[in-house]
Amino acid sequence: MEVTKRTHLQARLQNTVFMLLLVIVIALIAWLSTRYKIESDWTINNRNSLSEASTKLLVQLKDPIKITAYASNDKQLRAPIKDLVARYQSNKDDISLRFVDPFTSPNEVREEEIQFDGEIIIEYQNRTEHIRQVSEQNLTSALQRLVRNKNSLIVFLEGHGERSIKKFANHDLSEFANTLKNSGFQLKSINLSQQAEIPNDTALLVIPSSRTKLLPGEADLLAQYIKNGGNLLWLIDPNSSLNPIASQFGLTLQPGIIVDPNSQLMGLNNPAMLAINDAGYGDHHITANFNYVTLFPQANGFIIKSPVEWEEVPLLTTNPQTWSETGNLEDEKIEYNEGTDINGPFEIAVALHRDKPKQEQEKIVPQQRVIIVGEGDFLSNAFLQFGGNLNLGLKMINWLSQDDSFIDIPAKAAADLKLELSSNAVLLLGLLFLVVLPLILISIGISVWLRRRKA
Repeated sequence: MEVTKRTHLQARLQNTVFMLLLVIVIALIAWLSTRYKIESDWTINNRNSLSEASTKLLVQLKDPIKITAYASNDKQLRAPIKDLVARYQSNKDDISLRFVDPFTSPNEVREEEIQFDGEIIIEYQNRTEHIRQVSEQNLTSALQRLVRNKNSLIVFLEGHGERSIKKFANHDLSEFANTLKNSGFQLKSINLSQQAEIPNDTALLVIPSSRTKLLPGEADLLAQYIKNGGNLLWLIDPNSSLNPIASQFGLTLQPGIIVDPNSQLMGLNNPAMLAINDAGYGDHHITANFNYVTLFPQANGFIIKSPVEWEEVPLLTTNPQTWSETGNLEDEKIEYNEGTDINGPFEIAVALHRDKPKQEQEKIVPQQRVIIVGEGDFLSNAFLQFGGNLNLGLKMINWLSQDDSFIDIPAKAAADLKLELSSNAVLLLGLLFLVVLPLILISIGISVWLRRRKA
């Protein structure tokens, strides 16, 4: 191609136009980057992003949130607070953050009763919560406490061998109780033989597997509580004592303990361990879109013939291969015996609700709610963290306490970043890196040196 002055001018013009357009595109991209932001978290379990529990909670918070951090002017102290709050602000625009240096504002620190450098106050709807350790778990828990209904008292029955919310044995409920406290609930234990009344502000009564019979007066108090429209969570173990309120729901326990022959396929050595998955969850708000496997160590099946005013919905149902074993579970070989054992499937958890009695209709909440579970270990300290046990327990409590907006908010599950090694594993790793690898490298070096010397 012949290069003329004209073609040379055209080429220069094309280059000039191209460079001009390139500069305009870069300028537009730079301008758009100041208005829009795209982020991607590639860390393990998305540790630098808000959890599902936090994001779902923020959706429920319609009013502005004010956060005041009383932290000295130190980047190492303020930066983690700013970064954490920024994650919440990216999901909710009306969250404000203000830093106050406690050393330059002593009067404000005294008025707000600040005790630590780095303490945070969260304000929502004229209610406040203090946080002394900065973490997503603590901040989200504080927000839950702020938005929770004031009438959030959960009463646990005690005095009849029930699981305790204060003790730390494997069968007790102290870990679950701490989770409920962090979620904004108020907890109280009550012995009806010592305090002959159930508090009027009780949002929910929990009977955590009574092992001995209730006194007639105690049974009457429970019956009256149910009659007056009280909400109830009743956990029934194989060795539990059925109290007289069972007749109010037409409740009859199946004899024996449920056995699942497929338990070994789930990696469970005990056939009495029931693993419930999607197929076993009922059509209810509690179990809707619930995709976790839950574990129930020793469950009872039961039959409910509730009165007409109660609407009953099965929550948990075993698979058809299960049976209720009436023999000794310690036998080496457990098999179904026709005539003595009972074929499944079994309902091991049922939700009931009805319109409140007429004398209670003047209250804001028109519905009375009850859940009966034929197993109590799934919320115990030993099994609470298995699969979806904790999330299922929280869903039940939120539904029973009429906090329906919290049902879909899961528990915050922190990433397990701890690496635990046995002493033998530590020894092997030490030998590998301190002895074996250095010897291999030295051998390779000597081999190369000898080969070059011969050459």
